[in-house]
Amino acid sequence: MRTMLLIGLCSLAAACSPERESTRPTVGPIVDAVYASGLVRSRDQYEASAVVSGVLAKRYVEVGDSVSMGDPLFRIDDRSSALLTRNAESVYELARRNGVSGSPILKERTLAVQLAKERLENDSLLYVRQRSLWEQKVGAKVEYEQRELAFRTARTAYANARAALEDTRNQLRNNLEVARNNLLNNQAMKDDHLVRSLIDGRVYELLIEPGELVTPQQKLAVLGSAKDFEMELQVDEFDIARVRKGQEVQVTLDSYRGEVFEGEVSRVDPLMDPRSRTFTVKAVFTKMPGTLYPNLTVEANIVVDRKGQALTIPAEYLVNGAYVITGKGDSTAVKIGLRDLQRVEVLSGIDSATVILKP
Repeated sequence: MRTMLLIGLCSLAAACSPERESTRPTVGPIVDAVYASGLVRSRDQYEASAVVSGVLAKRYVEVGDSVSMGDPLFRIDDRSSALLTRNAESVYELARRNGVSGSPILKERTLAVQLAKERLENDSLLYVRQRSLWEQKVGAKVEYEQRELAFRTARTAYANARAALEDTRNQLRNNLEVARNNLLNNQAMKDDHLVRSLIDGRVYELLIEPGELVTPQQKLAVLGSAKDFEMELQVDEFDIARVRKGQEVQVTLDSYRGEVFEGEVSRVDPLMDPRSRTFTVKAVFTKMPGTLYPNLTVEANIVVDRKGQALTIPAEYLVNGAYVITGKGDSTAVKIGLRDLQRVEVLSGIDSATVILKP
């Protein structure tokens, strides 16, 4: 009943308004697009940060400078780290000297082995001689037993001296390895005090001055590609199902008013931001401005469908999304196809000769 009443009112209004605006459907191209807004980002854009704490001692770059991968950006002063490195170097040098064959520790152990060997050889000789006499029933048994005990003691002492020498060598090798690893670790930590560029690109922003305190993960600078740019667009959750990689993107920028540039969807991030209820869509330029900068504002239409020849009417002539008012004042149902911000495709219900009135 409400629909019939609306149609009747529309008909009555049409009959009572002879000066009402009118038009006819036209045949032409129409594009169905998803609206998105966002920012221009430099390719590989990232925020440089430190992994150690300290005072910023030196800044090697300025805004706008070109950098190569590995170039130093900042040096962070940490005197305690430098002291630890020097201590590690001293410990390593001592361990290295102790580990060589002519070191005092190894000389002492080697000498002990040599003396134990000479003692064993002497006691072995005396023991063999005393045993030979005892077998000939010459001498006292107690002398034979004393020589035997001295020989066994010397043999044990020689074995212990050799074991001590081998243990000392192993300990010194272990000490040298530990000292080397500690030195390498401290040298790596020392290198951490240099913040280096991770890319070939340009410095777009500096966020710290020499003399200021630096903390781990603090943002120090913004870097990115100097030539390659992409768009980071936000698409509403109601439209994201229609967006696909490879779709055409028509782009406008506030910096280039009146101009339309072209791009292509390169990636659709699958995770929605629960706060804005939007998805992030990345797009690359296929027709781009001569000059771009990071964070320029972008408005875009992601083309999801298009027709070269379609029967269309102005969007404002559509009533309740499903009707038009013809020249006679009648409300006529129409089937709608593609639509953009200005026009709507009509699939059936009227033709190009039908006069329609603006509601």
